[in-house]
Amino acid sequence: MNKKVEFKEKEYMEIYEIFLRITKLDNITSLEVFKRNLDKFIEITFDAYISNIGSKDIAFMKWVQFIGSRDLASDYFKAVDSWNAYT
Repeated sequence: MNKKVEFKEKEYMEIYEIFLRITKLDNITSLEVFKRNLDKFIEITFDAYISNIGSKDIAFMKWVQFIGSRDLASDYFKAVDSWNAYT
């Protein structure tokens, strides 16, 4: 798979730390799971949010379906957006 974004370990950690501060979830995702999910988040949403190709609403709904929770999906989005503006 050709990734649209290649995060370095430091970048994953920075985003993960933001995620941990903002999430209200009881079941916190491990860093390894977070990294895989973050890669999938970028894969699903990048074109709509960064390249302005396609619907942002549809991309976000696909992300929600993948991750299984609107709250969790929002926490990932907020963490990435807080780290570096995503929209």
